[in-house]
Amino acid sequence: MISYVLRRIVIAILTTMAAVTATFIMLRIAPGDPIAVLLGDMASDAEIADARQAYGLDLPIWQQLMVYLGRASTLDFGQSIAQGTSVRELVLSHFPHTLLLAASTMLVVIILALPIGIYTAVRKGQSASHATNAASLVALSLPEFWTGIVMILIFSRMLRWLPSGGAESGWSLIMPTITLALPLIAVNLRLMSTETINVLRAPYITMARARGLPRGSILRRHVIRNALIPVVTVGGIQLGHLLGGAVIVETVFNWPGVGQLLIRSIGIRDYPVVQGCLILMTFSVIVTNMLVDFAYRLIDPRFRRG
Repeated sequence: MISYVLRRIVIAILTTMAAVTATFIMLRIAPGDPIAVLLGDMASDAEIADARQAYGLDLPIWQQLMVYLGRASTLDFGQSIAQGTSVRELVLSHFPHTLLLAASTMLVVIILALPIGIYTAVRKGQSASHATNAASLVALSLPEFWTGIVMILIFSRMLRWLPSGGAESGWSLIMPTITLALPLIAVNLRLMSTETINVLRAPYITMARARGLPRGSILRRHVIRNALIPVVTVGGIQLGHLLGGAVIVETVFNWPGVGQLLIRSIGIRDYPVVQGCLILMTFSVIVTNMLVDFAYRLIDPRFRRG
């Protein structure tokens, strides 16, 4: 287990470095000049040159990259060009909001998708199963930005039950959580239902039934545990996406998370903040993938042999 963990840590470090390098180069070759945005149209050529030198943007790209990687190895991601504050502090100040939104979303998904998916598999072919599958298809087809706008119009503008945006209270969390959870519930519900049906058809389940084991015991001890493996995979990817910042939903609901910070920073060409946000997104995906691998080993003993 120790060698496995060390191997995964090395892979995670190399993956993060590759993502940082790719992000750094793409931002530098993208159109737009952050110094021009910062100083405005009235700035002189001398002022622009001094600012570019101050932020190290006058160096060749490869030198900028080496300097950035050296600082990033000490968790120093530079200063925001627009705000003049530490990128690390700025990104970390937004991350708790993203973490809260991701946690509440996945909690709703787990509570609803897994039991309903098992139910539709057990009741396959009945009217309740058909209705659930139809509802999940509708939820999967709805764009997140459309769902968010409709919820704001209904529950905030018309009924005045919930705040339309921000994060001033716990009530502000309800609409973005539901907006994010709907398509994820649909995906995990259908996946759980499909995998449960496949496991129910397996020979060892037939043998368990022949031995006279109760259906509830078969579901708990054999079916659910094996059906969870692909669901854990998809759930890990979804959690990594949420931790990286649900960009569209955070923008629609003005939720002060990493996704909203990323969009705002892209608009003003704030390179250091964009890089910091993308590094956090990459790290979140890598960590969730590692947690998924560990979850495999807890769910299925066969993975412990690797």
